[in-house]
Formats: sequence, C-alpha cells, structure tokens
Amino acid sequence: MNAKNLTAATLLLFVAVAVVVLVGREVREPTADEADVASEQLPDNALVVYYFHGEMRCPTCRNIENYSHEAVQAAFAEEMAQDKVLWKVVNYEQPENSHFAADYEIVSPTVVLVRTADGKKVDWRNLVRVWELVGDREALTEYVQNETRSMLGS
Repeated sequence: MNAKNLTAATLLLFVAVAVVVLVGREVREPTADEADVASEQLPDNALVVYYFHGEMRCPTCRNIENYSHEAVQAAFAEEMAQDKVLWKVVNYEQPENSHFAADYEIVSPTVVLVRTADGKKVDWRNLVRVWELVGDREALTEYVQNETRSMLGS
C-alpha cells in the first residue's frame, strides 16, 4: 500500500469514526418549556422561586417540590397573581440550564430564591435546609415561607 492509499484509508477511517460518534450521541431539541427557561430574561422587579431538579426524580425530591410549591402558593397567592412572586421548575442537568448549577451553587435538587430589580439578579438564596426538613412538612413549609418573606422584605 503506497502513501497515497494509506492517507486515504486513514481519512476514511477518521470520517467513519466521527459519524459513529455523532450518531451514538443523544441529540434532541429542548422542549418548549426548557427552551423558555434557558433563554428567559429575569423579570423586572420580582422574586423568582425556583425548584431545581435533576434527571432522576425520586419521591423525596418530588415531595420537596410539592411542599415548597404549596407553601409559596398558600402564603403568597396575591403576590403570585401580581407577578411579584413567580414559581419556576427547572431541570438543572439539561445542557441549556447547566449554568444554574454554577450560578446558585446547586449540587442536588433544591429551592432557590432569586430577587430581581430592573431585570437583574440582586440577591439569591439556596434553601438547602429543605432536605433536612422534608420529613416534617409543617417545618419545611414554615422554612420556605419565612425565607421567601425575608427575601421579599429585603
């Protein structure tokens, strides 16, 4: 085999391997909700209550989400109706949302409060204690409501 044939064979092998790698990867478009979150602008003046979850959604994680959402709805219904408090659920493990993990120091599913002013983040708080309180629904509810109230007042 001469050098020209060897070079052609090497290039063909390279192309074949590249095609196999590309086909082997999972390629998908983000859902409409995921695309909205990834490209969303922060509200002008509001408190965004995020529930961040990963790909795997265990019963405990779902309880944290449900209890937190109910806590916010129960105590801040008026503020939610006026878009002063917003509830958002985001999969932080999706590539388009991965920046949230760094932005808010997320290492596991959690609730994060983000206060905005003029469309910019001015303060945030990761409510990591939701994990220790998830077994006591009343305590978790009180914690989320108190932290939310505190962020609204600051």
